[in-house]
Amino acid sequence: MKIVRRIGILLGILALCGCSNTVTRVSIPVKVESEIDITRYSNFAVLPFVSEKQVERNEKLPPEVGEEIASVLRRGLARQKHFEVVSTQETARLLTGETVEEDWLSDTKHLSQLGEYFEVKAVIIGSFRFYSDSRPRRYYGERYSVRRQRYVLDYQDYMQKTYLLSLRVMIVDVETEQIVWDESYRRSTAEAHTIGSFIFSQVGPQANTIRELGRRAVAEFTRQISPHYESEDRYLVN
Repeated sequence: MKIVRRIGILLGILALCGCSNTVTRVSIPVKVESEIDITRYSNFAVLPFVSEKQVERNEKLPPEVGEEIASVLRRGLARQKHFEVVSTQETARLLTGETVEEDWLSDTKHLSQLGEYFEVKAVIIGSFRFYSDSRPRRYYGERYSVRRQRYVLDYQDYMQKTYLLSLRVMIVDVETEQIVWDESYRRSTAEAHTIGSFIFSQVGPQANTIRELGRRAVAEFTRQISPHYESEDRYLVN
């Protein structure tokens, strides 16, 4: 849609100014405001994310994965000058004796009480689903046939394994006990395998994959709630 709109703008400029003029496209930085009220929500406590246990195909992962996702989010928010975030060490200390469970996602009263204990304006919590989907694929290409003295169509069968992460992120207002943000972020990556490497991938470690997908999902959330600049095209008539 953006491309169509830009072409329409350019055609409109040419029509108004005449074809004898030249038009130069330049990119300028445009400030994009946060999608939340950062004057109200400037300091956060980020709790460990929880695995959605009742979801079909959700793969079993080490319990520390949820904390790793939360740590990545804390680092991303801490780099923004607008926000203050309770550190990972302090979060672990204040949560001593508590185990973050999936039912916490709907218990905003308890999350609000924790937020008061953490002395923050809002609490960030969320859940994740991580699963894989494997399907046979066929790649078509050309190879040179010595017998026929020419290139011929050929194919190769392989297994494509796709990893998918669905990350749900919530922001709970400590004072009102209301959920002010509830969005899901879906990220995926794919690998091509021979039969041998596919069998190995079934038992191989997946920690690096979920870390990367989690980092990408968290980056999108951080960008949405942080004021930032984006490039936007402008057209100058010479």
